[in-house]
Amino acid sequence: MSLTSARVHTTAARFVRMGTFGLVVTVLLLSSLQVVAHAAGAPSSKQGATKSSEQGAEHGTKQGRKQRGKGTKARKVSVRGTLASLPPVVQPGLSPAAPSDNGSLVATFTPADPGRKVTLERRTARGWRAVSTSAEDTWGSAAFSPAPGTYRARTTTGGRTWVTGSVTTTRWTPQFEDTFSGTTLDGSVWNDQKREHESVYAPRTCARVDPSARRVGEGVLHLGVALDPARAGLPCDYTSPRTSGTSPYLLNSQVATEHTRFFRHGIVAARIKPQRAKGMHSGLWLLPSGTKYTDGVPAAGAEIDVMEFFGENGRGNETIGSHIHYYEAGWDKISLGDTFKDARQVLGKNRSWWDEFHVFSVEWTPTEYIFRVDGREYYRETGAVSQADQYLVLSNLTSDYELHELTADEVSDTAQVDWVRVFDASSQESVRVTRGRRVAKKRA
Repeated sequence: MSLTSARVHTTAARFVRMGTFGLVVTVLLLSSLQVVAHAAGAPSSKQGATKSSEQGAEHGTKQGRKQRGKGTKARKVSVRGTLASLPPVVQPGLSPAAPSDNGSLVATFTPADPGRKVTLERRTARGWRAVSTSAEDTWGSAAFSPAPGTYRARTTTGGRTWVTGSVTTTRWTPQFEDTFSGTTLDGSVWNDQKREHESVYAPRTCARVDPSARRVGEGVLHLGVALDPARAGLPCDYTSPRTSGTSPYLLNSQVATEHTRFFRHGIVAARIKPQRAKGMHSGLWLLPSGTKYTDGVPAAGAEIDVMEFFGENGRGNETIGSHIHYYEAGWDKISLGDTFKDARQVLGKNRSWWDEFHVFSVEWTPTEYIFRVDGREYYRETGAVSQADQYLVLSNLTSDYELHELTADEVSDTAQVDWVRVFDASSQESVRVTRGRRVAKKRA
């Protein structure tokens, strides 16, 4: 994404101060069992995304049967079960939908066994009672959205039952929320960042931000790109390290809480259906208050790109990117992050990013960033953690380096934002981890 080179100091109210949050309970099951060796590996600590429980039930079952039918040699393994208690950040779907206040529970078992049944149990006065079932997806995860209570998850394979530790989930109240109802953008919250030709590293020579390129309707914010009527018919020459050429002048969408809402740590989430068109990129990101940076000090403010999507590439492997950017002296940019192919695991069968909505989120604490899609972690970063007040940005932009891919028939495409929310978890219980408990028992 692009950044302005202005270094203006702004004193911002610190709206959110949060510590560590999101209840995660992990149990390493020390007993071993006979299981079929799996072709699919467990996600690494740096990345790994999964399908939603609903989609995993459809796709994972077939894959699991296929793997179990290969007749590979059985081996002894240890199974790790993790049950993460998160805000409501799991909501895949084809259509706009109202956000929930019930928390999300994501159970993950490694090694993964796609298609294996996962049962969610709730603690009651008479003991543990099964309340819901789902199936493991490719990465061994299953998601639930239960009523408040204390829960654990279990699965059975190889004659043994494997059980996670327990977590408590409650209702979550967002610190900030916009569901984009009505037909206009709330001007008391959002402003259009009308900045031409920015930035240092991703100039938009042929584009400017204008409110006519975006609209609100059907319960979503449509972030679009349009021809600039004020410069209709005029050619724009652009040059970038990748390519050069001529383009019509364009309008871009870029709205922000630049003057109204600031956040320092928290869970930032948005339900988004990205655009299909290439030659533009949509995104959810945060910038420091005043768009001010301190050379070599990311703690004083950094660009946090929760998600970026660059459209269809024709190869069927499109995925999202997540990055952290800050600067050394002389606007020498330092970038962390990447594009993450494993994030594609959340997609429904035979579907692409532009076919469905997904919740993209970052858990930003004083010590790290955790990036998730529909509650599945695919990237964790402990470097360049901002300790500054930052504001939200939603955009769909055309930078010079991608203009050669934009065709006339794609200009009308939009990215759709169903809702955006920021959660303050200070009222929630701190992280708990349970280890070493033997809970696996052979069944008769």
